[in-house]
Amino acid sequence: MATNSDFGRSSLLNEQYQHEMELIAVALQEESQDEREDRLELVARSWTLTATCFQSQNDTSEVVAPAHVALARQ
Repeated sequence: MATNSDFGRSSLLNEQYQHEMELIAVALQEESQDEREDRLELVARSWTLTATCFQSQNDTSEVVAPAHVALARQ
């Protein structure tokens, strides 16, 4: 059941998200081709690291998860 504070928080988060997206859009329009290539290279490297961390976390959590949880994941 949602409360008024939940809706207020959701509205505030939505406003913050929109503001951040506007800043990002402006920055992307202003960046050079070299900056864009550097950013994409960083994203590619960080994605690989993030995926590895999530996979490692997933592997670890399956070891300690109860049997019925591990079966449900399959």
